[in-house]
Amino acid sequence: MIGIIGAMDVEVELLVSKLQNKKEKKIANYNFYSGTIENKEVVVIKSGIGKVASSVGAGLMIEEYHPDFIINTGIAGGINGLHTADILIADSLRYSDVDAVNFGYKLGQVPGMPLDYLTDVKIKEKIQQILKDNNISFKNGKIYTADTFVTDLKQINIELENVCACEMEGTSIAQACYLLDTKFVSIRFISDIVGTEEQVKDYGTFEKLMANKSANICFDIVSKIK
Repeated sequence: MIGIIGAMDVEVELLVSKLQNKKEKKIANYNFYSGTIENKEVVVIKSGIGKVASSVGAGLMIEEYHPDFIINTGIAGGINGLHTADILIADSLRYSDVDAVNFGYKLGQVPGMPLDYLTDVKIKEKIQQILKDNNISFKNGKIYTADTFVTDLKQINIELENVCACEMEGTSIAQACYLLDTKFVSIRFISDIVGTEEQVKDYGTFEKLMANKSANICFDIVSKIK
């Protein structure tokens, strides 16, 4: 089974609409939609925005459905030369709002946890090959996660080298997967560029379009992955 997590309705509603043999199950305040895509078992959830909501949603999904791996789909703010509508496949994810350096940890590192959460290499390579076979360009890089809609790079107090995007759920989902021994990948469409004058306006303009593109790419990947 493949698990798919998006934070908002706009990031998952298209995927839910394409499920065959669809079933809905409510667990606490989360609605899980299970079914098939090209005869592959799939479960989809809108986790809600932010680190706590997304990690709880991921944990419930893993405990209830035991997916072979989880895909985090949706939109993100671009950094370091990315452009609106770029596809980003994460190599790793890190928090940008965690500071326990007084106890010997690095900025972004939760005590007792890894600094970076690596995505599953084999699944990532399969996804990249599917995109290449369809002549779809993409970027690879690191994603930062914080409970903040970042509009100024000064809000990110750790190094920016190799960082391509920031958002509000990816690392917390990755941490839940790490703790619960579940493979994880993240695919994001860039909806806005951090620090630009029109960033908030661009987000409003491109949110639904980029979220739908992300969902469509996710659907194609699930359809073709082996």
